[in-house]
Amino acid sequence: MATKKSTDLSSLVATKGQAAPVTDVPTRSAEPAEKAQTNNVPLNFRVSADFRRRFRVFAANHDLKLNELLRLAFDEYEKRHGH
Repeated sequence: MATKKSTDLSSLVATKGQAAPVTDVPTRSAEPAEKAQTNNVPLNFRVSADFRRRFRVFAANHDLKLNELLRLAFDEYEKRHGH
């Protein structure tokens, strides 16, 4: 029976303390204090599949998290229609 050649995978694993950061990865800026959410609680409701897809695509295209888009949309609605 032929033996299987072992593949050297040692180059795929970083040795502790010797990992190098990748140079071309963009850094994430810190969120402004007004955006920081510390006591988030779940908000669950059902929407149509089409609305969910449109909402998610819009958020992704505008680099927003889903909860950020919901908060912005509600803030705008509240401004237009009063408290």
